[in-house]
Amino acid sequence: MNFKRIQWIFLLAFLLFDIIVGSSLVLETRFTVSNGQQNRQSAVLKEMKNDSISYGELTGKRQTGYYIAGKRSADNGVLEQESNKLRNQDAHFSSETLTSEFDDPLKINPENPAKRLNQLVMNKKMVVLGKHYRYNEQLSDKNTIVYSQVLEGLPLVGSDGQLRFRVNSDHEVTGYTQTYLQDVEVLRQRSNTISQRRAVTWLYKHNQIPNNSRILWANLSYAKLLNTTTDNKAVYVPTWVVEIRTKNSGAVQRLQVNAFNSTVMKESPDSVNTNSLNNN
Repeated sequence: MNFKRIQWIFLLAFLLFDIIVGSSLVLETRFTVSNGQQNRQSAVLKEMKNDSISYGELTGKRQTGYYIAGKRSADNGVLEQESNKLRNQDAHFSSETLTSEFDDPLKINPENPAKRLNQLVMNKKMVVLGKHYRYNEQLSDKNTIVYSQVLEGLPLVGSDGQLRFRVNSDHEVTGYTQTYLQDVEVLRQRSNTISQRRAVTWLYKHNQIPNNSRILWANLSYAKLLNTTTDNKAVYVPTWVVEIRTKNSGAVQRLQVNAFNSTVMKESPDSVNTNSLNNN
């Protein structure tokens, strides 16, 4: 074996050693950071229990989502155009909303309203664009059954994409109102979100969750981040929606946390250009 070949063998061995050691350090750093975050979140959850804040199981798993743009279907938009196909109801479109009154009320089971309504929603003569909506149990009550429009696998919260069925005292659906988000487009590539546990502990650390309360649910959805003058569209972002009930008064509030940057979401700015989002 010549000397030059021996040099190459030692060089390759040295490079391999560097790669192994470097990879180990990276993995160890990630594990240390992740472990440290989990320890901090566990400490916060313990503080919450000490403040009589109760909650169910909170997952630490991160999910993914997009920045999404879309605009509410207005006059001569897809929702009004499709509404011409409706039958057995009195339907009219006004102020970006389709309002319908059934000729004959539809009886439902109050314990499981989706069993019957899922069939109705998929009937194009009764509900147009129904395949884009999904039953939202958390937003529903005995008087209103809510179906949310689905964007990239997640429900849309807010009034921009909702089917709201009216229910009378005899457990009959008498009609509905419908809004629809059209011309939906993804503005950025898929990105990681914060976890459900991170969202809840973040709200607590920022004094958003009162003592002696209960977290009823925390779901990942799309919520409006801001309005924009670009193509008359709004921007939507993955958002942890957390519903909290105060144990003494029974008052209920819903809080929203931007799932990309942990910001507690307030009112949106009136106008922001989204060209920078499209270019990233």
